[in-house]
Amino acid sequence: MKNNVIIVGGGIMGASAAYELSRLGRQVTILDLAEVPNRHAASGDQLRTFRMTYGKDAFYTEMAAKSLPLWLDLCQQSSDKFMVQHGFLDLAVQAHGYVEHCLQVLQDHRVPCQVLQKEDIRRHYPMMNSRAFRFGLLHKDGGMIWAMRAVSSILGLAQRKGVKVRTHTHVASLIKAKGVITALKDTAGRIHEAGTFLFAPGAWTPELLKSYHLPIKVTRQQQLYLRPPYNRGRYRQEHFPPFYVQSQGFYGLPMHIHGFMKIAENRKGPPGKPGDVNEREITPAFERKVRTFLKRFVPELAGFTEHEGHVSYYTNTKDDDFIMGRLPDVSNGFLMTGFSGHGFKFAPLLGQAMAQLIVGGKSDLNLHRFRLNRF
Repeated sequence: MKNNVIIVGGGIMGASAAYELSRLGRQVTILDLAEVPNRHAASGDQLRTFRMTYGKDAFYTEMAAKSLPLWLDLCQQSSDKFMVQHGFLDLAVQAHGYVEHCLQVLQDHRVPCQVLQKEDIRRHYPMMNSRAFRFGLLHKDGGMIWAMRAVSSILGLAQRKGVKVRTHTHVASLIKAKGVITALKDTAGRIHEAGTFLFAPGAWTPELLKSYHLPIKVTRQQQLYLRPPYNRGRYRQEHFPPFYVQSQGFYGLPMHIHGFMKIAENRKGPPGKPGDVNEREITPAFERKVRTFLKRFVPELAGFTEHEGHVSYYTNTKDDDFIMGRLPDVSNGFLMTGFSGHGFKFAPLLGQAMAQLIVGGKSDLNLHRFRLNRF
């Protein structure tokens, strides 16, 4: 029997869409080329930040606010508290700029937040060099998400509703006829038929959909996990929130697995794709860059000795907005991609929107900003 919907990609976006489609009565099969969750996937990491701050861009703040209750509901349904809310801290190096814009948008949208002056930073976060900052902005609804646990939990909820997951299935090509996709063919020669197809394959999108010449670029993003040399209790999640210094492009997360904490750069890395190089290998230059950042902003961490690397992949658009909607030449093909390193936090909302679009032809969330033909 034909599947009602086939989703290519079992990461956070594919899982969220599958769950929502199953709630709307659709039979869904997920095809993924590896295991799910998969640490090499775009959503395959231990921790991701959840923040509502986007400078002047109120649209993303509004989306984060709409995503929050969906995340909390998923935690409750799955009996897994994979979302942790100890706040999110934006740190301003200059008086007027990104963080001040964040404050204005949060206040406009009545999101509870607190401005931290230098003395507040010294008192609450003595490990930070308060002289390096003008002020901080803390919003309590922010925090972090245990990423791979979230993917696993949402897939579990979806499977309880009948969603099938087929791993180690590498889709190689689309079979089309008369303006529709009739089936997919995998590298083993197997044919997968369905009435509707949703493509959410993350970093593998350009390869799978190369005939569409999608305006996205996959970049290799280095992350460093370090163990604080001393005062480790200060860096536990209840004492040390995820933080972002937007002017420097770096963000950090508290201690989690085996006493390590994550420091990463949000700026776009060099081109790459999974499998190109060792996914645990970071460059000496990146390590030096991290130490330089920490020496200025969190000095006692700069002398770390125990550390390991991890590489993730961003699927970027030119404007850092997502791509969501129907494929241009077929009536039954849909796409969600180009999440540019910041889409994870919106996954339940975006999965819901895509399910609504597929089933009813429109979504509650206005997807106009994410249309493919804007390019």
